[in-house]
Amino acid sequence: MVTVTFLVQVFALGTAATASQAHQLQDGCTSGVPSGITLGRSKNLTIENGDKTRKYRLHVPKSYQTSVPVPLILSFHGRDKDMKFQEELSQFSNSSYGFEGISVYPEGVPNENGAKQWQGDPDAPSTIDDVAFTLDLIDELLRNYCIDTSRIYAAGKSNGGGFTGLLACDKKASRRIAAFAPVSGAFYLDPKTQELPPCNPTQSRDAIPIMEFHGFKDNTINYTGGLNTRKNANSTDVFTWVNAWARRNGFKNSPTVGDLCGQKARKVTTYNWSDTVVHYNYTNLYHDWPSTFPNGDTNLTTCEDAEATKVILKWFSKWTLGGHVG
Repeated sequence: MVTVTFLVQVFALGTAATASQAHQLQDGCTSGVPSGITLGRSKNLTIENGDKTRKYRLHVPKSYQTSVPVPLILSFHGRDKDMKFQEELSQFSNSSYGFEGISVYPEGVPNENGAKQWQGDPDAPSTIDDVAFTLDLIDELLRNYCIDTSRIYAAGKSNGGGFTGLLACDKKASRRIAAFAPVSGAFYLDPKTQELPPCNPTQSRDAIPIMEFHGFKDNTINYTGGLNTRKNANSTDVFTWVNAWARRNGFKNSPTVGDLCGQKARKVTTYNWSDTVVHYNYTNLYHDWPSTFPNGDTNLTTCEDAEATKVILKWFSKWTLGGHVG
């Protein structure tokens, strides 16, 4: 595992983790570490979801204490990848970043060609309900680990990023997940209507926080939308998707625009609506998870201020189901 040279001091154990914020202490806060789980080591596990056995990879940090509620991050892999690849790509298990919560890497179900994927992909089996799987997985984790239910987060890459967006649009999921961070998200249009799927998040929250990262040179899920490398699939213009979330969150004004990482090839343009909806546009990146070191996506790198994992962790730490706390 890569060791980064900076530490992100966020998500300290027990941060804002009162019983009221955690709704109530779950079973996982009144029992020990489950058998077979070693703190600081990742483990592949399964859960029964309907008539299917689903896989996920779990990492519980060495700092974990069974009576102290901690944050949870769900990180979803891209099409044709898997849970272990996503752990290595997103690096939420890497203690160098300072995250002291639990990170979980669910795995999608293979389509007829064997490619693992998530609901929302045009080739995804229609019989798979990944939203229901995600909610069942959250329940399973709450039964076994001491998790602050106000600090559950979702991130994902490509098809996993698009699915993260579907979770944000779902009434049930958006009541349970505090903030959402798609990376190189695949936001597919319906092949028949050429429109995005319905988006009806819960109305019980003041805001649904969204942060999206995308390379301007992405030639897999094009930044400007249109036909991409997926069979019979068009995706939406990324900025249009982000802007729609700004409007959904009640912003009528234009975003604050900023620049990072210098000019020309390494330039990153940021668009920010009061830290509630945030977008990073990378001049020099393709279909990548932005990083300061070569990863499973690319050898191209970005500057520290625009590294996706670091930025996501810092931003997640500002949000609970109750709103902005940063």
